[in-house]
Amino acid sequence: MRHWIKGPKVGTSETLADLPGYPDNVRQDGRGGYWVASHREKMELPFGPDSHLLAVRINGDGKVVQVMRGPKSVRPTEIMERENGELYMGSVELPYVAVVNA
Repeated sequence: MRHWIKGPKVGTSETLADLPGYPDNVRQDGRGGYWVASHREKMELPFGPDSHLLAVRINGDGKVVQVMRGPKSVRPTEIMERENGELYMGSVELPYVAVVNA
């Protein structure tokens, strides 16, 4: 959901994106869009037996522009992109932070 805090739509909400997974945390990507961590898919996606949806990047209009997948043993609760393009993924289930070059 997008909630407007200023401008002509102030105080209203609308659907920003229809995502293929259940979102956890949302962080800006530094390019006008957002990274959305996905704890699990809404439906079975064709990634393979040992791979699943980790996160999606959406643009400012809510369109999915990038999908990250990875091992089913990883369930990210947060993803953040640094200026150098590295992605930091955290999870409440793991004792470490994963760093991925995007």
